[in-house]
Amino acid sequence: MTRNKRRLIFYLFVLIFLISVPPTILYTAGYSFDWKNWRLAKTGGLYIKSTPNQAQIFIDGEKERRTPSLFSHLAPRAYNVKIEMEGYHSWEKNLNISPKLVTEARSVLLIPTNPQAELLSQNATTTIKDFLENSGNKKKQGQALNAASSTPGWILKDNEIFYISEENRNLYRSNLNGSLKEQISKNPLPEHSSYEIIASNDRNKFAVITPQKELFLLNDEMKILESIASGIIGAEFSNDNKRLLFFSESEIWVLYAEEIMLQPYKKPGEKEMITRFAQKIEQAIFYPDNDHICFVIENKIKIIELDGRDRRNIADFITAKSPQIYYDFGNENFYYLSENF
Repeated sequence: MTRNKRRLIFYLFVLIFLISVPPTILYTAGYSFDWKNWRLAKTGGLYIKSTPNQAQIFIDGEKERRTPSLFSHLAPRAYNVKIEMEGYHSWEKNLNISPKLVTEARSVLLIPTNPQAELLSQNATTTIKDFLENSGNKKKQGQALNAASSTPGWILKDNEIFYISEENRNLYRSNLNGSLKEQISKNPLPEHSSYEIIASNDRNKFAVITPQKELFLLNDEMKILESIASGIIGAEFSNDNKRLLFFSESEIWVLYAEEIMLQPYKKPGEKEMITRFAQKIEQAIFYPDNDHICFVIENKIKIIELDGRDRRNIADFITAKSPQIYYDFGNENFYYLSENF
């Protein structure tokens, strides 16, 4: 090989190096070329996780990897994301990718299209909770009933009784033998003959529903029960104590009692309507992951996600006549009680 040819090859490699290195450096720094606007743009990422995992991911209609997956170096814009798995309802949402940030969808729940249920009992004459209650808890309920039956409202949580005093209509805490008595709220509730008390699992958050369907929430700092909604027929705290679900005959709402650090982020005190229906909502409870709500309308048990970015995915779960629903966190089973068709 002549000297001139060697020089030509050397200069060719130098040219390739000079051309390829800057784009490589920019790519590793998180930049890509926006061909639409003809400029360099800082990229973002997308992380998708589903239950169950190994579901197929489609981005803008193109088949990609399976869940869980992280996609990097995405141009900042909205992407259509669809998750599919055989035997399950699909999940779909438009998600915005921002520069230098990773957009997350960690709570994608795929609902079975044909869930299989095991028959536990026929001609049931009790509630699901009473049916599942062990003898020890039933004994505690009996003790609590003896101690608090004269009050206009009470609830047993572990070994503590929370009740509304008949004298001043404030919320109190007591133990089963009555040796402990602690006042929790400082302002009297409106006078009624009965109240429904809702307590969080950590026994630090409380809500009360009056017969007039007015919902009160305890302000932990001021120790007062504040009215936050009307027309409410049911409420419950999430298993992680961070959210309060409450619903009327037509709407389901969630109030965030604590900061939610995962996307979509929420601040304490933030309240949002999850869904509205023309048909009557009979019951609503948190799904075990705390990021979905299971509710009953007519003869349908449905599940809806809390993630309100773009739209909320909702799916029919079970069809049953006038079902009542319950989730037992002790054995991690979902139960429903139904009339015979």
